[in-house]
Amino acid sequence: MFFTFLIILACIPFSVGITMLVIFKRSKLAKSIFLFLFFASIWQIDVAFLYADQLFKEETILLFFRIFRFGSIMVTPTILYIGYSIVQELLLDEYKKKWSILVNGTTVFLAYVLSLYVYIVGWSVYEIKGLELIQYGSNTFYYPINGELAWIYNSNILFFAVNMIICFFISLDVQMKSERSFLIQFIGSTIIGYTIGFFNMFPWSRLLPSSIAILVFAISVLILSSRMHLMIVKNMNKKLSEQKRFLLEVINLNPNYIYAKDEDGRYTLMNQSYAQLMGINIQDTIGKTDDEIKKDSYVEKQTVYQDKHISNLSQKEFIREESIISASGEEIWVQTVKVPIHISDSSVLLAVSTDITERKKHEDEIKFQANHDALTGLPNRRMFNKDLTNLLEKAKIESSHNTIMFIDLDRFKYINDTLGHDIGDLLLKEVSKRIEMLIKQRHSCANIYRLGGDEFTILLPHYNVEDSEAFAKELLGLFKHGFFVDGSEHFITPSIGISVFPDDGDDVNTLIKHADTAMYYVKERGKNNYQLYTSEMQYQFFRKMMIEKQLRTALDKEELELYYQPIMDMNTNEIIAMESLIRWNSEILGKVTPDEFIPIAEETGMIIPIGQWVLETAIEQTARWQKEMCKPLRISINVSVRQISEPSFVEHLKNTIKNIPIDPSNIVLEITESIAMYAESMIEKLSELKELGIKITMDDFGTGYSSLSYLNKYPLDFLKIDKSFVIGMKRDVENQALVKTIIAIAKQLDLKVIAEGVEGDEEYQFLSEIGCDCAQGYFISRPLSETDFKEKFLSEMTNLNCISVM
Repeated sequence: MFFTFLIILACIPFSVGITMLVIFKRSKLAKSIFLFLFFASIWQIDVAFLYADQLFKEETILLFFRIFRFGSIMVTPTILYIGYSIVQELLLDEYKKKWSILVNGTTVFLAYVLSLYVYIVGWSVYEIKGLELIQYGSNTFYYPINGELAWIYNSNILFFAVNMIICFFISLDVQMKSERSFLIQFIGSTIIGYTIGFFNMFPWSRLLPSSIAILVFAISVLILSSRMHLMIVKNMNKKLSEQKRFLLEVINLNPNYIYAKDEDGRYTLMNQSYAQLMGINIQDTIGKTDDEIKKDSYVEKQTVYQDKHISNLSQKEFIREESIISASGEEIWVQTVKVPIHISDSSVLLAVSTDITERKKHEDEIKFQANHDALTGLPNRRMFNKDLTNLLEKAKIESSHNTIMFIDLDRFKYINDTLGHDIGDLLLKEVSKRIEMLIKQRHSCANIYRLGGDEFTILLPHYNVEDSEAFAKELLGLFKHGFFVDGSEHFITPSIGISVFPDDGDDVNTLIKHADTAMYYVKERGKNNYQLYTSEMQYQFFRKMMIEKQLRTALDKEELELYYQPIMDMNTNEIIAMESLIRWNSEILGKVTPDEFIPIAEETGMIIPIGQWVLETAIEQTARWQKEMCKPLRISINVSVRQISEPSFVEHLKNTIKNIPIDPSNIVLEITESIAMYAESMIEKLSELKELGIKITMDDFGTGYSSLSYLNKYPLDFLKIDKSFVIGMKRDVENQALVKTIIAIAKQLDLKVIAEGVEGDEEYQFLSEIGCDCAQGYFISRPLSETDFKEKFLSEMTNLNCISVM
């Protein structure tokens, strides 16, 4: 019975060791202490077999004694192994380096080898001779008889003491107070226990000290590890509490709105930002539902509905945008992430909302900017297309009439070029304000848009043709008065094109195209008016498109030709010059008049290559004719402002004169009064041409931007009176007076005068009498081809060799 009791007693250290492993399963120190307790249990089993005299024979008991003696021997190196675990796991690097010289893997291994040697020696009769049966009172047990090598086993006891001292000093270097305290107390209890167990070496102790020793080992380790565990738990709880306070502080300092609710909708967490937003107190709110804190019913119902919905989800849901009403009544836009957190059988909903009110305002601003003109604040082209699409969809359902107006400001580019874009922008703003005021006061259903530049559109829902015309007349009336910009009054007029749904189209693109067509129709017919779209306009614009297309290849196909109209000296009645006039005989379109294709060439920029061809061809032809005559012949060539504005124009003309043998004084360039719009730059260009010896004529004088001041500024040689004044002299006395005045002014400025449009002898004689220098017109000759001109005028002069020079 006592043997069984000792065996059960031996299991106690092992059980405590298992418990410690469970508590500190990741600790190397716990594993080394477990090993120590395991060997202590083996030691006690060794002692228990010495009390098994009634169960086993002496030889069997001696065998088991030798086997399990392993436990009492191996506790010695295990103490060193515990010291090694302390060094590796609990010491700082500086102390670890200090002790690693003495306590390392190698020394621990050698300690176990040495103890193994002691164990092996114990199997010889020199260390244990045998067993002696001893009886003390009712206790009968075997006691080992030592041999002459018993000192080896006893030295292991001394080695145990050394290891304990090493562990003690190592423990003093442990920084954490709780761990250091545990180790010192463990070492102290182990020394006490081992000291008690030492008395097993005396037979009178009846081998009972070892039982007390292992109980000391086990109980002290259990108590110390439990205390250590409780301390760790306490420290962890303290840290968790500190972390919780820290997290709550972070949550409170977080500007985002944060709260948590349980399954019943009761608040379990709330930060200060959310409490301030909703006008509630955190302490008074925790544990209550929205209904209980009696806040705004709409907001709370909405919030509770969403929270219950989301709490059933297994993953987080993003609510990109949601609007809530704050305690102050202000609408706040937030972006919310709500995450259901499932804990055991309950769920908690965590919500984090970011205030995006400013972002929403910024997005609204961006949206406004995307759909509105930055200068005037009017809706832009994008909004116009969207609104027009919606209007037509509604109109098709209602079968209603709707009008689109295209408005383009006349000569706005001239204002931009002369006064600058700043003035132009201010003028556009004033124009838009005036139109907006009209719409606001008299046509509230209308909407105005700025497409870009000086182009505006107006949508007129439920306006028929008559209503649209009435509105257009009101618009024109707005422009009768000037616009005050930057202290000055400026006048500008609009060209208005109108298309009506469904008469002029039933889709967006068609209606826009037809309104644009009508607007350009007004542009081409004097501007400052309105025009309803008609189907005839489509043909005109189709022809214009075809002219542009065919004109691009006219030079390559050699479809262009120069005609020449003679200019007569009215003093000698001799042909002294001719004007080159371009003609186009298209393979596709047939004969196209200059009035049709020249404006298109100007608009598209094709006037540049065509103008260069005219210059080269006319000069080259004149040079050939001069070779055949004994006197020079002057050639007049029309050039546009756009040609002269080209940076390479003067250089190109220089090269042409250089390559073609002709006196530059026989070249006359005819310019129009529109050149006055580009005063400074043109004076410089014309002066360069004069330096080359080229003559300059002001063509169509009296019809454009007439000003006496520029006649004196520009380096002119001739003044050509427009044919509209000459042809009207028969029936209009005022025209006669005007022509006389122009000639008188020209004489004062030392300019020669050419009258074009002379169609009868009566006009010719009148002009001759009032001192006109030259005449040009059908009375003298129509424009003729190169062959006809040479045959009619140059052959006779060549034969007579009498060409006069002006």
